[in-house]
Amino acid sequence: MLQDPGRTQTDPNSSTSLLDRFFLYLEKFAWDHPISVITVSLLVAGVSIVFTVERLTFKTSRSDLVNAELPYVKTYEKYREDFEDFEGMIVVVEGKNPSDMKGFSESFVKKMGKESLVISKVLYKMDTDYFRDKGFLFMNFDELRDLGDKLRDHQKFMDQVNPAPGLNQLLTSINAEISSGMVDSLLTRFLGSDEDRNDDTSDLSLLVALLKEMASHVGGDSTYRSPWKSFLRSGKNSLREDGYIVSEDEKLLLIFIVPNKGETGFTGPRDTIDFVRKMIAETALQFPALEIGLTGEDVIASDEMVTTRLDVKKASIIALIGVALLFILAYGGVVKPMLAMFCLVVALCWSMGYTTLAVGHLNILSIVFTTILIGLGIDFGIHILERYKEERLGGNDPMIALQNTVQGTGRGNFAGAITTAMAFGGMALTDFVGIVELGIIAAGGILLCFLSMVLLLPATVTVEEKWFRPDYRKSHWIGTINGNIEKIFDHYFLIIFVSGGLFVLSLIPLWNLSFDYNLLNLQAKEVEAVKYEMKIIESAKRSVWSMAMVADSFEDAAQKHKSVQQMSEVANVESIVSLLPERQSEKIEYIKTLTPVLEGLEVDLEDEEFSLDRLKKMLKKIRFKLQGREEKKGQPDEVGEAGLLAQRVLEEVERVGPGTAEERLAVFSKTLFQDYREKMEDLKKKAYPSPVKIEELPPIIKSRFVSENGGYLVTIYPSIDIWDVDAREALMTKLQAIDPDVTGNAVHMFESSKLMKNGYIQGGIYAMIAIIIYVFTAVKNLRTTLFVLLPVAVGSVWTVGIMRLLDIHFNLANLVILPLIIGIGVVNGVHIVHRYREEPDQGTTVLSKSTGQAVILSSLTTMIGFGSMMVAEHQGVYSLGQVLTIGVGSCLLASITVLPAILKLSAARDWKI
Repeated sequence: MLQDPGRTQTDPNSSTSLLDRFFLYLEKFAWDHPISVITVSLLVAGVSIVFTVERLTFKTSRSDLVNAELPYVKTYEKYREDFEDFEGMIVVVEGKNPSDMKGFSESFVKKMGKESLVISKVLYKMDTDYFRDKGFLFMNFDELRDLGDKLRDHQKFMDQVNPAPGLNQLLTSINAEISSGMVDSLLTRFLGSDEDRNDDTSDLSLLVALLKEMASHVGGDSTYRSPWKSFLRSGKNSLREDGYIVSEDEKLLLIFIVPNKGETGFTGPRDTIDFVRKMIAETALQFPALEIGLTGEDVIASDEMVTTRLDVKKASIIALIGVALLFILAYGGVVKPMLAMFCLVVALCWSMGYTTLAVGHLNILSIVFTTILIGLGIDFGIHILERYKEERLGGNDPMIALQNTVQGTGRGNFAGAITTAMAFGGMALTDFVGIVELGIIAAGGILLCFLSMVLLLPATVTVEEKWFRPDYRKSHWIGTINGNIEKIFDHYFLIIFVSGGLFVLSLIPLWNLSFDYNLLNLQAKEVEAVKYEMKIIESAKRSVWSMAMVADSFEDAAQKHKSVQQMSEVANVESIVSLLPERQSEKIEYIKTLTPVLEGLEVDLEDEEFSLDRLKKMLKKIRFKLQGREEKKGQPDEVGEAGLLAQRVLEEVERVGPGTAEERLAVFSKTLFQDYREKMEDLKKKAYPSPVKIEELPPIIKSRFVSENGGYLVTIYPSIDIWDVDAREALMTKLQAIDPDVTGNAVHMFESSKLMKNGYIQGGIYAMIAIIIYVFTAVKNLRTTLFVLLPVAVGSVWTVGIMRLLDIHFNLANLVILPLIIGIGVVNGVHIVHRYREEPDQGTTVLSKSTGQAVILSSLTTMIGFGSMMVAEHQGVYSLGQVLTIGVGSCLLASITVLPAILKLSAARDWKI
């Protein structure tokens, strides 16, 4: 409500306004009983803090931000009940040596297996025993036929090695193959590689791997790295073949952890996360060459809350210090600004107690409320102290000055508190729980800040006046500054014209507003969980966000799998169908034709005796033949490498001496062919495959795709940029045509993002409507209402223009500016118009009065409060502080340019305001 001009009351009983009488009685009570007011205020603050520490909880899950009764939330929760969530906690192992990666995972999982009270399940490796005899069934028919051809074509090579297993015979056979141009292309298909070698001559991967191992062992390195396996996987030591869960490029090994449920606390399952990280650190000491980190949805959410908490704590401290320093400098004194800061801190304590009582918890959105209140709550104190200072400089004694201050600023501050609370209250009318809670907390906090400033601040000022009797002296700069302000606004037409031009230019971006939906852009980039999540994304070469369909039967799952797999927007589909090879019966019949060859892969149990002299002669022959091939082929990488390695082995033999070399190579030969026998046995097992059946699948694998109540899961990984709204909406439309109840973390994220965005927009609309109604009801004049709203209208448009200029986008964190900027901008308009109506000489610019100085100072302190969030590592908090600072600055600029110029024009035209 805005006061009529010229009203100043010192007698509470003479005021005709109930609101006036309330503020005057409030001030009189604070004047008469200052110690009681201060004591009770501190007592309530203390109780609030104790109550908060004991009762306030924190919710970290994004599911906690939405209404649990929404259909898509219920569908998602039902899906998560039926199928275990292995995405919540993921250990990521990165290294160049597969042996180290396997070693870490085995040691780590063994440790975790002893912690059943903390950990429910650990998934890091598939049970490959069931699939060991079925490997050929997973090859396509062309690959299977090619394998058969290779087996038959190269049976002679195997017949030479198998009866006399040993390093000497192996090199003799390889030498023969080099001569025939068929070197180890045999094993390329025979042992499972899926590469098509058109140039068999240059396929020397087995020889290269073998010579590397020989050189290392002669040199004294006894670590065995299977050349057979290296050859089988085209030079790679395959982790996937051993059943480990790895990324597409096998650079990352993943360990999925499911913690026991029921843990609560500030940051969700924080104790479990800290425990897992401790186990990682202890195990990693044995594997210094590896990089190991922890990520997953639960870990990111928890780390996000921890980071945000630290960011908000740091920002709050910076805001308090910054606001205090600016207030002291602008006010020209220390005591009263510090009294206002004291009242603000007390109000924050009250707000914490109110938050605990009204909501009971904080979430990732509402945790920033303290920083917001620091920026906004001090504004009431600034207006009170600036006006009080003006009254005291005018010669009034302390009590009259306080009464006039309350009378002059009470309605303006009250209107500011109500409009700001309405701005936040509008958020409480939306469907997004996270926004609703922020609105409830911030609205109540603003009102408590207002109460503290109109009750506690006068009490502290009273104590200062009665005990210390401060002296007030008018600065000689004030007259000069006020005179310059008046001269500037003599050109009010020019100010209106320039401001109007900037307003029109800033309207242009409104036609093409961009919105960044990407949640990863809101994370703190250096946080471990985020860093390793990005590594998974880069290594997977697909989205880690997935959709899910739950089918009632295998046939339904197969049909959905097939339909989705045909979509170009889908990178991969996983379901029980993925584990069932196609055309199993036909493949089994064909494999039967290979049985005689496979049965013949019998390796003698005794190794031939090793001979160093024979080996050296054979190496020299191989070296000679490879040198000849090198000249003919031009640039044969493997040929050149193999020749150099053969020379290196010979040099190592000479270096260590024949006795030592023979002993070391004999041990290596024995280990090599023990490994070889296991490989041949594995091939023989595949000679009699049985079909893959769902009911026979290992439980840990089956449970990922088939629930206990008979549901079949189909998981879909998009190939599109899921942050592209049009692309993802198109994909969702196609998927919903197949299954209207499609769910998954991607769908939950899509729907929640839309709900959150719409919530902010709705909150802004509700707030704007409520504030317009309130202001019009208070002033009962349409023109005055428009003038009050002018700073927020112009400032909001300027904000969009500046954001486009600085290439700043709206996102799910900074969109809170929509309702908030409305409240802030309107407050400035309320104070300026209120003071304009109060002044007898309306031709004088309001900015030269204490109100103008208070508007500027309060906006600057608000900018410091919000700007402090720009020190945050969390990019969402940083973005929120950045955009709010721009928005408050724009509204301030509009408040001290456009509005005073319009009021100057109104006075000249004798318009009634």
